[in-house]
Amino acid sequence: MRLSRETVKVLQNGSCSVEIDPFGGAITKFCVHGKKINPLNFRLPAEQMPENNKAGAPYQGHFLCLGRWGRPSDGEIKAGMPDHGQLCNIHWETEDTGLMRLEMRAFSPMEGLHVNRRIDLSRDSPLYMVTEEVYNTTALGRLYNMVQHPTLGQPFLDHDTVVNCNAEAGFDHSFGVDREMYASNWPMGLCRDMTTIDLSAPKKEYSSVFSYVVKKTDKMGWVTAYSPTHNLLLGYLWKRSDYPWIILWQDWLGSSIRYRGIEFGTTGIHKSFKQMLSDGDWKVFGENTCEYIDAGEKSSRKYLSFLCDVKPGFKGVDEIHYSNGDVVIKDNASGQNIELSINPVF
Repeated sequence: MRLSRETVKVLQNGSCSVEIDPFGGAITKFCVHGKKINPLNFRLPAEQMPENNKAGAPYQGHFLCLGRWGRPSDGEIKAGMPDHGQLCNIHWETEDTGLMRLEMRAFSPMEGLHVNRRIDLSRDSPLYMVTEEVYNTTALGRLYNMVQHPTLGQPFLDHDTVVNCNAEAGFDHSFGVDREMYASNWPMGLCRDMTTIDLSAPKKEYSSVFSYVVKKTDKMGWVTAYSPTHNLLLGYLWKRSDYPWIILWQDWLGSSIRYRGIEFGTTGIHKSFKQMLSDGDWKVFGENTCEYIDAGEKSSRKYLSFLCDVKPGFKGVDEIHYSNGDVVIKDNASGQNIELSINPVF
């Protein structure tokens, strides 16, 4: 196998194609054949990037936040740490393994973390699995977080796009540390002005970030985005034990929604570890908000992503069932079921 530094890597089967940019390691395009609509059509302009990130890769598509999620501490910023960690800011190495699999790796000397990623595309379905193994290369254990950061862009994203997930309690980040006092239950979100919005299909022009915990009775977590305009459904599925948090953010410009994040990860707190310690944000709704990785320890997590054509009349996702590589997506309102399969399995 040959190490490559090509600009973009492409995986494809008879149903779909997936593009990955080694600069930052982001999955930047996911399209079904016959349609040019890319739900991950998001790239933050250079002038909007945090100052400490501008020398590296842009935020785009679906990127990985590893080491931390959000802003570093003041001292870490002075030392050169980018927002969301160094790994989304640097070049990843890739290995040519054919059209159905891509292997990647990157090392962050600032975080002391090495990550190996394998992307396996389904043989026939518009579905792929990502396996990421994180290794702490240092002689010290440390706190860390790992958040998958897919962001929807136009034209897939519009006023009619519907987001569904299996979340329960959540909060608006604008409330600061009063998480549980101002909690709301999915799909409703309590806003700073004490009004509520339906986050499955928000109509209020409210740029915001909401974090929710995945239902504690469910073994799997999932989040989907459905475009009635394009009859397309994008979704993610993972083990709840890997990623117990779902984070939904929206960015409005006037009356137009520009971006919508459908993130999932090990935390729902968008702060430095120093600030989390100061604010007592280590556990919210009984759920941990960070992980610990010991010296020399390895940790592995997986998720599935799918993109499907749906028939007119589809309303949105009510349930997703997974068993031994088979995924069943249910829209109870319209009675439509979608069945997909992948090998290898969780």
